[in-house]
Amino acid sequence: QEAFAFERNSDECAAFLVNHDGRSNATVHFKGSSYKLPPKSISILPDCKTVAFNTAQVSTQYGTRLATRRHKFDSIEQWKEYKEYIPSFDKSSLRANMLLEHMNTTKDSSDYLWYTFRFHQNSSDAHSVLTVNSLGHNLHAFVNGEFIGSAHGSHDNKSFTLQRSLPLKRGTNYVSLLSVMTGLPDAGAYLERRVAGLRRVTIQRQHELHDFTTYLWGYKVGLSGENIQLHRNNASVKAYWSRYASSSQPLTWYKSIFDAPAGNDPVALNLASMGKGEAWVNGRSIGRYWVSFLDSDGNPYQTWNHIPRSFLQPSGNLLVILEEERGNPLGISLGTMSITKVCGHVSISHPPPVISWQGENRINGTRKRKYGRRPNVQLRCPRGRKISSVLFSSFGTPSGDCETYAIGSCHASNSRATVEKACLGKERCSIPVSSKNFKGDPCPGIAKSLLVDAKCA
Repeated sequence: QEAFAFERNSDECAAFLVNHDGRSNATVHFKGSSYKLPPKSISILPDCKTVAFNTAQVSTQYGTRLATRRHKFDSIEQWKEYKEYIPSFDKSSLRANMLLEHMNTTKDSSDYLWYTFRFHQNSSDAHSVLTVNSLGHNLHAFVNGEFIGSAHGSHDNKSFTLQRSLPLKRGTNYVSLLSVMTGLPDAGAYLERRVAGLRRVTIQRQHELHDFTTYLWGYKVGLSGENIQLHRNNASVKAYWSRYASSSQPLTWYKSIFDAPAGNDPVALNLASMGKGEAWVNGRSIGRYWVSFLDSDGNPYQTWNHIPRSFLQPSGNLLVILEEERGNPLGISLGTMSITKVCGHVSISHPPPVISWQGENRINGTRKRKYGRRPNVQLRCPRGRKISSVLFSSFGTPSGDCETYAIGSCHASNSRATVEKACLGKERCSIPVSSKNFKGDPCPGIAKSLLVDAKCA
């Protein structure tokens, strides 16, 4: 445990009390008072006496979101497409007899760097194997303009290997490898030593292994669609776009037009049917997506991309998507998000909300803060909605959390009535967590908490 105190003159003091133990509570003595610190937490004492905030005991609400679909992009007439050009060695202007490092070559101008080379084959061979070692984040491989496969690293291990059968033709063969970064690292130890991109490339032909790592390579920074700025309104020249062909070819740009949903609820784009890429609305990026990258349970980390209302016009909004894999744009939909339930779970030991430090009084020339000493459950529905019903309320020892809960062995019988009186019909409410507020202590000597789950309508 540690204490950090900051003092100025004799009347101004602030302190931070830290418990580094990740498993056990700690009781510490500081400036003549005793403080209980939860595991792995920091307590903030603005006056070196009273705990105003603890990082493990946050009096905040939990909300349940509901997504409502407002528009479907399920018609081929709604989409146009632009197939990304696959560069070859002959078209490259930057060349080197080595594999260049990705970030130093792109210089933060693009996520994408093409590595290309060519070689001669005296006969056709469908049994050769291409092996590429890369430091990520992602890689797409093309041979003679045809896609043969992708591979990627992980959060914990950036290094990965792509290994695919290589259909070679007689004569000159062209290999184009697209190295992709999903954002560039900008923090952490030894940042200057981090590298990315291809590290070794080999082709196994019959009984011979050919190493192309120190071969003559050609490079191209960025995609052709980036260079002509397909994501911008004024760049969407008709000549670049063709009718949607539903071929699901990797590295394809798609565009569509849509109207903004009515109301003020947040707007989001559901990209569950896509693979990996980036999306723009009216020329402004709403972020990268990687739906095909799954968590340990086999689910996508994220399927919704938020579209700020400030990006939208009432009608005629341009949606442009760069899809790296074989996503299906006909499965994309536009939705609005709303908070349907709000829940709070606060114990008597929680510090009161920071906002309770309010007002200023001067005593003997010094400033003192007024302090509300009771923690409370604060609930707030989205603007325009009010608390219509209390689904659960228990002052005592409720079990569980805001997702699953039940009444415990200690429960104040007037819990629901007290909360309903304070909250029904209001956009926001605050319920003090104290025995006095619930007209008595249901179980003296036992630490109590209040758990409330309410519906917004």
